[in-house]
Parts: sequence; structure tokens; C-alpha cells
Amino acid sequence: MLGVLGLILLISILIIGGDRGGMSLVALCGNLFFLSMGIWLMAEGVPVFLLIILIGAIVSYITLFYQNGSNIKTWSAFIAVLITMSVLVFVVQGVIWGSRAGGLNEIQSAGEEVLFYDMNLDISMQKVQVAVILLSTLGAVIDMAFTVTASLYEVKSHKPDMTNKELIESGIRVGKDVIGTTINTLLFAYFGESLLLLSYLKMRNDSLEFLLNSKILFQSCASMLLGAIACVLVMPISTVLLAKMSKIKNIEKGENEI
Repeated sequence: MLGVLGLILLISILIIGGDRGGMSLVALCGNLFFLSMGIWLMAEGVPVFLLIILIGAIVSYITLFYQNGSNIKTWSAFIAVLITMSVLVFVVQGVIWGSRAGGLNEIQSAGEEVLFYDMNLDISMQKVQVAVILLSTLGAVIDMAFTVTASLYEVKSHKPDMTNKELIESGIRVGKDVIGTTINTLLFAYFGESLLLLSYLKMRNDSLEFLLNSKILFQSCASMLLGAIACVLVMPISTVLLAKMSKIKNIEKGENEI
């Protein structure tokens, strides 16, 4: 059944997306390969934070440059993603270390399958949880950054006489229109993933105090909220970067014409 669904997806992307759809499939395969390599290297003992930086940069590069080429909109989005994720590393690390939310949650540790786990792992569960949050946030951050820069690039192409201030204001307006749908996407993704689990907790008749202080609720909500914060932060950063790069490009173009 998974093979049938994958085949349907492949055919749909190629028919509707054409050449760009084929490129997106190649990019997806590349991202999956490097993510799999990251998991393998993490299990082999490579430092988790080093892997986060490398895998995040590689996935961002493949997603942006392979599919969209090298231009000011992709470079602006790429740099904005790197800045945002670099800041988010310290925020997520502080939240996870302060709450000690790494490792198995209450439901996972209470199941019978936990008896078959090898608990003698030379891996910090706190660092793994940081990696999980960052990598699950990365896709939404890339999407938000490129949406803003691509929109501003089109605006600048049709109105080349716009000032930096006008361009930034336009980018902020675009970001405000997109941020609501992006946050909703994150909310429903995490809520849909946890729907069965929430039903299970309801049937257990756990108290509200237990749920609010549970690791399982904290892990899901922290991922969603930190992802939303990152998407909000990347919007003004990508806007300012595109405005600055557009100005530099216009200055270089003018000098070449002279």
C-alpha cells in the first residue's frame, strides 16, 4: 500500500509539476538521504549539535538552490534561515535543558515495548530532543523565508524604483498575510499527529494537572510554539536581507552601465 501511495504521488507530481516537479522529487530524495545519514552518524556517536548544523545547512541548500537556482531571492532566504536557526538553537537548548523534556514521555516509558529498549545509549536525550525540534521546524522556516523573498523579488522586478523602506514595508505586509496560514499549518500538523494520543489520555481519565505538567504535552506544544516563533522571526530577517541585496545589485548594475 505504501508503494501504491508513493507511486500515485510520483505520477501526480510529474504530471502537474512537470520539470519542476521532477526537480522537487530529486531534492526530496537528496534531503531524505542526508537526514538518514544524520541519523546513522548520530547513532555512531558524532556530536549531535554538529550534525544539526550540517544537516540543516545541507537541507536548506538543496531545497532552495537546487529547485530555484542561485539568485538574490534564494540567497536571501538561505541566509535568513541560517540566522534564524542559529538563534533558535540557543533558545531550544535553554527550553529543553530547563524543562528536562528529553527522552521518553510518560506513555512511551509505561508501555511494554520499553522493556525491549537498550537504555545504555551513549547519546544525550536532551540533545536529541533539540535536534528533533529544530529539524521539524526547518521545513516551515524555509517555506516562510522563500515565500517572502520570492514575493518581494516579483514586486521589485515590476517596480524597480521602489526604495528600501517601501520594499521592507511590502515584505512585512506579505509576511503578515502568510504567517497566519503557516502557524495554522503547524498547529494542525501537530494536533493531527497527536489526535489518537489525546483520545487515549482522555480515556485514561488523567487529571488536568497531570496533563498540563506531562512531558508528552510539553514536547508537542514546545515543538509547535518554537516552530511558530521561528517562522515569525525569519519573516523580517528575510525581508531586510532581500532589500539590502536588491540595493547592492542595483548599485552594481548602475556601475556596469556607466
